[in-house]
Amino acid sequence: EPFDPNKIPVVMVHGLWSNPTPWMEMFNDLRSYPEIRARYQFWFYLYPTGQPFWVSAAQMRDHLADVRQKLDPGGQNANLDQMVLVGHSMGGLVSKLQTLESGDDFWHILSDQPISELNASDEDREKLARVVYFHPNPSVKRVITIGTPHRGSDFANKYTTLFISRFILLPEMLTELTNKLVLSNPGFFKNKELLTTTTSIDSLAPSDPIFPVMISAQKGSGVKYHNIVGRIRREDFLTKLAEDGDGIVSYKSAHLDDVTSEVIVTADHISVHRHPLATLEVRRILLEHLNDVPSLAGTPQQATTVGYQILSTGNERVRPPPPTPTTNAPTVVIPPPAKTSAEPHLPRPIGGPLTIPRSR
Repeated sequence: EPFDPNKIPVVMVHGLWSNPTPWMEMFNDLRSYPEIRARYQFWFYLYPTGQPFWVSAAQMRDHLADVRQKLDPGGQNANLDQMVLVGHSMGGLVSKLQTLESGDDFWHILSDQPISELNASDEDREKLARVVYFHPNPSVKRVITIGTPHRGSDFANKYTTLFISRFILLPEMLTELTNKLVLSNPGFFKNKELLTTTTSIDSLAPSDPIFPVMISAQKGSGVKYHNIVGRIRREDFLTKLAEDGDGIVSYKSAHLDDVTSEVIVTADHISVHRHPLATLEVRRILLEHLNDVPSLAGTPQQATTVGYQILSTGNERVRPPPPTPTTNAPTVVIPPPAKTSAEPHLPRPIGGPLTIPRSR
């Protein structure tokens, strides 16, 4: 559907080695409820899952700002200030990072010295600062995490890391930057893991120092968090040997104490966000959200003349002036097409520019 200024955005963020396709079951089910369909619009965020999740979070931060500037330059649309993020697996970490206040905590993972003393060009220093210094996005009011490794996953062991590294090739610009910073600043970094972590699998290791910092970080004012945890039945020999959890993420990693709600769904990691109970819980949360903002959702707003575009940064931040389409789109913020049949077409990454018209 085209952008509707009178509906609240729900942004669905996929997990590792995935894309928006697995969201279609939940999306179709949620859209079947008239009260959800009338008050919400669904967007999908597509990002390269081979890179560390904190890099993807920094890119999503920029993309959401770009979308807001494009659709509501004056910042007057109240519905855009009630955004809900729904993230599965690693997408939950990417989503949660949109609502945290970094302070100096994330930088202090790397160094106790001020970033201003880093031996680097202003451009390189800014690129690093965008990853470790950030504020909560005030437009995001709820975050729903599903099967998310809040404390990492033992799936990220030396064997999977070695295997996966053969298939993941990070942008040369990213690896060159981190190597240059390390070589140019001997003794400056007390912990180089955030800089030298090369893949998303590495970034999910339970030993990664970012996880305790994320859990203790200051949260955005007024943001509510909801958590859905998958658990498989431990009935046969293999599942009894496995750690309690969804087969990929352990329960102790997926569980959170400081959330508005948490439910457990009997499902494995691959299917937990497609499980009917997970859909019902998301529906309950969305209806609860409407009860909190009845005066905002559905309030008539004047539609912008800008249609949706695939937003791309490649390896850099890009703010394309409308209506010129962008090029090379590894990342996309896009609403799904209008439902015209029982099997709607799915939004897919496209290697060239595309503009979604406001009407069909």
